[in-house]
This record gives sequence, structure tokens and C-alpha cells, in this order.
Amino acid sequence: MKKIIIISLALIAAACTNLDENVYSSLMSKNYYNKKSDVVKAVFRPFEHFFEAVQRYVPMEELPADVFMTPQMDSYGWWDGGKWDQWHKHDWQDISGDLVESYFATFWSHHYQGIALCNLALDDIKRLNHSKFPDITNEEWSSFEAQLRCMRAYAYLRLFNLFRNCPLITSSSTTENETEERKKQVDPQVMYDFIESELLECIDLLPEKIGNGGPDIYQGQCTKAMAAALLVRLYLNTEAWMGYKAYDKCEEFCDNILNGEYGSYKLSSTWYGPFDWDNDQCPEVIFGFPASFGTTSWHMQNNYRTIYGRSLPFNSMSYLGITEGGSRNPRWHLSPSFDNRKPRRCFESAPYNYTLGCPTQKFERYAGDLRYKQYKNTSSNTREGMFFLEGYIVDKNGDRAKAQSGYDLYLLDQCGGFMAGAPTGTITDQTRAESTLFNGDMNSGLYCVKYPFYPYAGGYYMEPDYTDIRLTEIVYSKAECRWRDGDKEGAGALLNSVRKRNYQNFTSGIAYKGSDGGTVELTAQEFLDEWMREFIFEGRRRDDLIRWNRYEDAWWQKEAEEDTHNRIYPIALSTLQLNPYLKQNPGYPTIK
Repeated sequence: MKKIIIISLALIAAACTNLDENVYSSLMSKNYYNKKSDVVKAVFRPFEHFFEAVQRYVPMEELPADVFMTPQMDSYGWWDGGKWDQWHKHDWQDISGDLVESYFATFWSHHYQGIALCNLALDDIKRLNHSKFPDITNEEWSSFEAQLRCMRAYAYLRLFNLFRNCPLITSSSTTENETEERKKQVDPQVMYDFIESELLECIDLLPEKIGNGGPDIYQGQCTKAMAAALLVRLYLNTEAWMGYKAYDKCEEFCDNILNGEYGSYKLSSTWYGPFDWDNDQCPEVIFGFPASFGTTSWHMQNNYRTIYGRSLPFNSMSYLGITEGGSRNPRWHLSPSFDNRKPRRCFESAPYNYTLGCPTQKFERYAGDLRYKQYKNTSSNTREGMFFLEGYIVDKNGDRAKAQSGYDLYLLDQCGGFMAGAPTGTITDQTRAESTLFNGDMNSGLYCVKYPFYPYAGGYYMEPDYTDIRLTEIVYSKAECRWRDGDKEGAGALLNSVRKRNYQNFTSGIAYKGSDGGTVELTAQEFLDEWMREFIFEGRRRDDLIRWNRYEDAWWQKEAEEDTHNRIYPIALSTLQLNPYLKQNPGYPTIK
């Protein structure tokens, strides 16, 4: 795969310090920029910074939603003071607690560090004598600035989504940034307008992907289509975030992208194309962060700074052929669809009747789903299926994966102390008979494998880039605009244009009304279910629940909420203490 991993060691070291220090700015402008490659490194250093943030952003979007859980497994971990239960139940009122400090405070500071990197590079570019770099054209200088502005808008869009009330900092000047005006949060409308105007202005200055293939050399760069896609995200959520509608603008930019105004993009012929080892060649990918085993692969590593690296069952390494990668410490279990009264395969099994969560029930609704199959590596670089489903995990020698305490793993779409009794659906530890996050074992919950974990041998292990924006999001966003405008059949036709690749036989009983002879009614619930099926584990479920006004509903192990203040996160105590001009978000405790 062609990668654009552009990292400056000097910038990496500085990223952990005070990014506003004048000595750093002076060092960079006077001593660092000597040739074109120095400028390029400075421009793209913030990109790697925000790629690393995937380990924080995805949990903040998925853990407070209805699809995943992080249960305590036997007595071997994932208790952490009840932090994962707090995520699940929207219990983050303690602004000094571990959950808020380890995620909310870290996310806030990390993104402002990245914004500071963008501001510093932007200011340096403006200070540089461009005539000393004859191999950089005026068009390239403009593109460099647009890349940084677009990535800065990307960061502010994330902050705005999660916290809403944020300071707006656009300069690397210490004198300017230490003023009361800059330390205070701006009105949400001011931040919204800034993000919108930056993206609108950047579109004409950013590069356009060339050709009909994948991003290739543009992977990891901001392009015209990426900026337009960020506007789609902004406009699609405007009503939920700001209280007024912008679906017409959303649909306009969807059409611009779909009509090829910003380059040629098209849907992959398979559901897994945007996530496979060669996804930089996938024409569906609009923006992704380059990754590769041995360089940076924040999303797939087997440590705490990862997401998908902890979406595999314990001791599944032999089954996957990745024994050299060490054992797995699973965190991302699917929320159970069945309670513990009977094993789910029994005729009288007891499915939960929650309208949210229960993801396997949503996938099982339509027969022949190519995604809803047991994950399997069919070669060193091909796969099938997207899940570890119910049953044993058996390697090529017939050996079964075992739990840490020795029993054979038998995965269940349930959560409880089954242990060795899992194959018969028998609770072994009666003190853990109730289905709760605290009562899980290593059999509890199935697993979604969005990105493939190919064998270590062969050269494809941990090779997929991280896909952040893909064309399907644009199709689904336009469909939602059509649906909200009353055109349910038009919305159904758009969704069907993607869904038909996901099923072995795309029959009328699977297709939505609107095309393909579909007979399925596209209700609000069905639309929300379809967002989940298509975008499961892509770090957006919280947004979708909020936009469809379902975030406060009940699901497994979460009661319905009375108010909506949890739709934005609190500002952590340590963040408030560092900046006395910050005001706490509504509904949360503050400091005097």
C-alpha cells in the first residue's frame, strides 16, 4: 500500500509540551524550514496527531450508545471502578471521576494540542519567505494552508459535537491566546459559523482526487470531497445541535459529492472494501488515515491505545493466525440480544424486546446478510463475515480457545456467569445469574470485526488504513434528508443502492419500498436500525441516536432518562481548574 506517513520528530516531541511557547515558534521558523520537505512535514504533523485520537473519539461515540458493552469478565478485569457501567448508563456527573478525567479531559486537551499544531504551522507558513522555496508553487502554498484549516475545522467539529461550548483559537501567539477573550468559550453559533465558513472557503483551495480509483496518494490528505463531507455532517446534525434545520444544504453537498464535482467516488462492490488491507485503493473512501504494521496503526494495535485491537475474543490468536501478536484483552462486546433464562438457540429462548440495542436481532431480520457470518480468514489477505458468532473458537488443528481460568470459550449472545456451562446455556456461577455488566464472563457477548486481522505471516497483518469518511455516509445522509422531507420511497431507493451488496439474495422482502420491487416499510425505527447495521463500530452511533431523538431511551442495562443534558459532555474538573474563564456545560456540577 502507498502510505503518506509524514512525521517530524521535532514536532512530535513538542506535541507533549506547551505548544504556545515562543521559543518553539522561533525554533521552527528560523531553523527548521530549510527545504520543501520540512514544510510538508510541518503541514501534515497534526494529521497524525488526530489519527492517534481515534482511541478516544470512537469510545466517546460508541460506549454511551446501545450497540456495545464492556462487561467485567470473570475476575480478570474491565471493572475499573465501574467506569464502563458509567459509560453505558450515561452516569458522568462526577466531573473529577476517572471516566471524565481519563476520557473527556484527555480528549479536550489532545484536540486543542492538535489545533495548536495547526495554528503554529499556519502562522509559520505566513511568516516564511516563500521566495526561498522555489520548488513550492503558489498553488501548493495555498493548498498547504487549506489542508491545515480543513484539519483544524475537523478538530473543532469533533469538539463542537461532544462539548458544544468551546474556546475558538486560531493563532499560535501566546500573547493573544492568554487573553480573557481567547480563553472564554464562544457562543455555539459562532463556532458553527466558523466551521462552516472554513470548510466552504477551503473547498476551492484543496486538491481534488484524480482518477476513478481509490484515494491512493491522496489518502491522509484533506481533499475537496473531504471538506464537503464534513459540511454534510455539520448540516445533517444542525437541527439536533442548533435547533434549526439545514437538510437542504446537507442534500446539496451530498449531490455535489455524488455527482463527482469534487472527484470521482463510487461504492465498493463489497461491504468490506472500505476496511480491507488495500482500502487506499477503494473508490468508496473519501478520507482515511494511512496506517501500516510497523509504522502507525492506532486503530488496530494490541494495547490500550487501540480500538479494533480489542474487538477480538480472548485467546482467538491461533484461530486468526496472529500468535505472534500476543493474547487479546477484549473490550468491545456486542450488547446482548437474549437474557439468561434459556440458551438463545433453544426454541423457547428469551430475546430482549428493547427497540434499541440487541444488534444481532437487527442483523437477523433479513436473511442472507453477508456481513452476519462467522469471521474467517480465507487466505493471507481475504476474509468473509464480520462477527464472532455463538459457539466455540476452533483453530485449524481443532483446538478450542480457552478462557484465562481454563474453561473452553463458547461465545453467547448473553451476559452472565456461564463459564463451563456456556455450551448448554447453564449458569455455572449462580452469584452471576443476572444479566449485568458486572456479571459477565469470557463467553459473554459476541464480537464485531470491522477491520480484518489477517495472519501475521504473509505481510497483510494490520495493514488497513483507518477509514473516517466513505461515500456510503453521503448516500445515507442524502436518504435521511429525503426521508425527513417526506420522500420515503426516494430515501428507500438510495439505501437500497448500497444495501443490495450486503445480501446474498436481495429480494423484495429485504428491499425498502422505492426500488427493486421492495416491500419493506422505511419507518423511523427501521432507518435508525439501518444506520446501525451499515455503520456499526464506525464511531457515530451516539450522533445518530441524538439526531433521531432516541438517546434518552432505555436499552439493556440502561433506564430511560428524564432530560437531555447528557447529549453534550461535561467539562472535566482539571480542565476547569486550568482555565478559570471556562463555564461548565448545563446540567453538570462546576467549581466555585
